[in-house]
Amino acid sequence: MINVIKFFFTALILSYVVVWISDHPGTIKIFWSEYLIETNLLGFFLVFFGLILLIVIGINVFSKLRNLPKNFMIAKKNRNLILGNQTLDDIAVNLLVGDFDNLEKNSRKIRKYFNNQLFSTFMLFNSSLLKNDIVQAKKYLHILESIPKADYVLKRSKVLLALKESDKTNALKYLQDFTEEYKDDDWFSGELAIIHAGRGELKLALDSLDNKVSRKNPELLKMIVNLKVLNGEDPISAQKLCSESIFVLTESIKKYLDKNEVKKAAGLIQKNWIKFQCLEIVELFMKFKTKNISDSLRRYKLVIKSIKKNTSMSDESKLSLAYSAYFAEVWGESQKYLDLINLDNWDERILNLYKSLSEKSSKISVPDNENRILPKPKWFCENCNYRYDQWKFVCEECNSVNKINWPKVVVQQKNSPKTLLQNPLRHFPQMEREN
Repeated sequence: MINVIKFFFTALILSYVVVWISDHPGTIKIFWSEYLIETNLLGFFLVFFGLILLIVIGINVFSKLRNLPKNFMIAKKNRNLILGNQTLDDIAVNLLVGDFDNLEKNSRKIRKYFNNQLFSTFMLFNSSLLKNDIVQAKKYLHILESIPKADYVLKRSKVLLALKESDKTNALKYLQDFTEEYKDDDWFSGELAIIHAGRGELKLALDSLDNKVSRKNPELLKMIVNLKVLNGEDPISAQKLCSESIFVLTESIKKYLDKNEVKKAAGLIQKNWIKFQCLEIVELFMKFKTKNISDSLRRYKLVIKSIKKNTSMSDESKLSLAYSAYFAEVWGESQKYLDLINLDNWDERILNLYKSLSEKSSKISVPDNENRILPKPKWFCENCNYRYDQWKFVCEECNSVNKINWPKVVVQQKNSPKTLLQNPLRHFPQMEREN
């Protein structure tokens, strides 16, 4: 509205000036060398303002021509920023699906769009490792050595390459040096502990982690408590520090039962059952240092209380209740819980328990279901998927450390909210659009 008013008054004033000059034309003579220029006042002003207009247009055109390269570069940078951000999105997908060929291509694009050396070289290094191209990986490692501010990334890359080549001697040397340099770094400490543990050096493994590692890292915290118990430390204290280990849980139950604190042992089951759902926990609770049938009945009642307090009545829960009832010689109760399990879900443990029940009571007969029996669930290695009858700290097949899990736990964790990537690129700078 203000601009309209300004335009109106400007037009009004100019109109008034033009009309006044028209009413008072006058004469203007300009002598220049041998020439005489004669015109009226209106013509003079028209020429004068025309010249000013031409000068302004000329300056504007010159300014745009002069800034043309700069504007071109700004447009190019903005275009590269858009394409670069799209490429970063593609890289995220490549990492998730394991598309290493496109990961390499997109890493090269990042170098082109952002003129970036650190991030793109590191991603090219990783894509080479993932494709087992050691020659290319060493090439990119050499490039990283020449990039300013790449010190931390370079050192992690050296460790990764050594581990990829199964060069445990150099990996150990690097990790010992870098752990000392980066005292509060979880990654270096964790990898050093893994190498020590894989060599059977459990005390050194614990020393690498204890009192150095952030308590915010759940995997390393789980490794710490496992190592503490394996090194003979108090399992109950370890359980209070981290409750994510079935091994530490069972050892804590043993400790309570050894002190005849049965209710405290049952309390641990109640607190952790919905998370683990492992029959071995109940088996241990029922069997370990049981005094007599009266003691068994008491423990059975505590198992019922502990498991039924949880909202989940999974097949593993029903089997565990059936087992505890069987051990307490409550045959009918044991059969009742087994019959709650769908026949399609029966595994070897359920069939064997039903057969044991039929031997104890003539009233109990085994359902005709042997042709549909599933294998007994086994502990498995996250790294190589090798199966075990019992939990182990180190995989005997691939030498992975702290990777043996109970399958029922994995099912539970898949449905829980969890960060997929824990900011692996935290050492890279943020990129912002230029104005």
